[in-house]
Amino acid sequence: MKKVSRMKSIPLSRHEYKKPWPERFPHNTDSIGIEIVGTHKDGVYEAASEKQNNSVKWLINELTETFNVSLSEIYRHPEISHKVDTEASTARW
Repeated sequence: MKKVSRMKSIPLSRHEYKKPWPERFPHNTDSIGIEIVGTHKDGVYEAASEKQNNSVKWLINELTETFNVSLSEIYRHPEISHKVDTEASTARW
């Protein structure tokens, strides 16, 4: 999936939202966000801990089984929106 720049995100979001799923980017109204909390300095986020990654793996497994969602439909936030590249970059599932 193509990364979206911040400058283009709002018009693109409005354009994409009009398309049916799966022909568009995920949207807040039909997706689930998982937050991994950590510190950051100078725009660089700390790596996710082993416990955080294990929790994310467990949660994603539960969600994919419960909602019959393919792993190909799960994205790190920076892949689909205007976030910092290091945000969620060390999350593993």
